[in-house]
Amino acid sequence: SMKLIFGKIFEAHLTAYFPPVMKAVLEPVCDASINIYKQCLKDLLPTPAKSHYTFNLRDLAKIFQGVMMADPKKIGDDANILTRLWLHECTRIFRDRLTDEPDREWFDKQLKISVTEYFKKKWEQLVTSDRLIFGDYMVPGADPRLYIEVDDQVKLRKTMESYLDDYNQVSQQPMKLVMFLDAIEHVSRISRILRQPKGNALLLGVGGSGRQSL
Repeated sequence: SMKLIFGKIFEAHLTAYFPPVMKAVLEPVCDASINIYKQCLKDLLPTPAKSHYTFNLRDLAKIFQGVMMADPKKIGDDANILTRLWLHECTRIFRDRLTDEPDREWFDKQLKISVTEYFKKKWEQLVTSDRLIFGDYMVPGADPRLYIEVDDQVKLRKTMESYLDDYNQVSQQPMKLVMFLDAIEHVSRISRILRQPKGNALLLGVGGSGRQSL
């Protein structure tokens, strides 16, 4: 029933906005998404130290919501971009919630298995960067803001620094921040959440880690 519901929604999206050849990704995306969701339910159980390890159908729905946020014109008929987008959304929805390295390594392994088993691709050929980043901020002032893959980290850093400069020019409390890649990735996560309907996030970290600044 989950595959039927989400399959119909995603099929309608592919039919409306993508070339017919892209319908080939319908089955892999649906099957892989449901598998990842079930694996998380089975193996990532809540404990007193990990009480937030609670997953439900809303998380599965957010995978499809995230995939459908992307600009179809930028993807075209490139199934590899759509597959990387799927990986990115799974990472944001599930992996960002994990608190220790063994759990994150387990999840990374599940993604690699999914790429091989469902998408019939090799991870090394599909993912050529150490960070998968999608965002709608690469063209300042754009309307509408296009949710696209960010594959140029140098340009990404310059774009983030320009946003910071714009903020400092109008703020009475300018922030002198060094936009290193981890901080930029956190900003990207926050931006993605806020562009979604009713999007909200709770930032956790020790004092002085930059939660308020981000």
